[in-house]
Amino acid sequence: MAPELRTLCLDGQSWNVAMWGQPDRPALLLLHGFTGSHKSWDEIAPAWAEHFWVIAPDLPGHGSTDTPSAPQDLGLVATAHRLAALLERLSIAKATVLGYSMGGRLALHFAWKHAMHLSVLILESASPGIRDVHERRARRERDDALAADIEMRGLDWFVPHWANQPLFQSQSEAVREAENRIRWSQSAHGLAQSLRGAGTGRQDSLWDNLSALHIPVLLITGHGDAKFTLTAQRMREMLPDASWVRVPDAGHTVHRDQPERFREIVLNFLATTRP
Repeated sequence: MAPELRTLCLDGQSWNVAMWGQPDRPALLLLHGFTGSHKSWDEIAPAWAEHFWVIAPDLPGHGSTDTPSAPQDLGLVATAHRLAALLERLSIAKATVLGYSMGGRLALHFAWKHAMHLSVLILESASPGIRDVHERRARRERDDALAADIEMRGLDWFVPHWANQPLFQSQSEAVREAENRIRWSQSAHGLAQSLRGAGTGRQDSLWDNLSALHIPVLLITGHGDAKFTLTAQRMREMLPDASWVRVPDAGHTVHRDQPERFREIVLNFLATTRP
């Protein structure tokens, strides 16, 4: 099932948004990770569309959505405000929000700033940020250096460089090729600006906000992703209503590594929470 594609102006930004299913169904908003796009969900969104109105935007700096000239316009708070504008434009009062990696960090900012639009939160391989100020500053400097390298050296350098990050070492060759096809479709400037605006070093630490999140939260991590497994363990202890699933034979990209299992986990959770 091919998605319907719409171009929407959200607070001065032109966004590309993919949609599957019917608007009379509960809304499921999907937020891709860094270097992704709405195409990151092509393999699993059609199955969810049997039960939900599935909405997957290209986030700023990615896909066919605008790349603003000011990095702060790609920031997670600014983008969370535009997600709220997107839901209002589509006449959606509340949505289930599922975010992967960078999209998960954005989903947490959306929950922080626009909780009234959120019914259920699903976080795949996501983090509330870096609590220590000095570590956050060091990460920001690394993000800015990588952004400069992307613009100077281009996608020919960046795509293989990023695919070889330790987070993705457990990926099969087929998954790596699928991810790289989306990466090759990006612009170097867009990815660089995304790092400058929405990189982990730029985001607020939301660890202290977790205890105030009184909605059902599902945390999903892969067995092979030790870093984000530890993060999920800590988050579950702080969230008032959290479940956690650790998926065997999967790394950071659970939805790519085990798509059928991932689909089932999400559907089973939403069946019990009744969004």
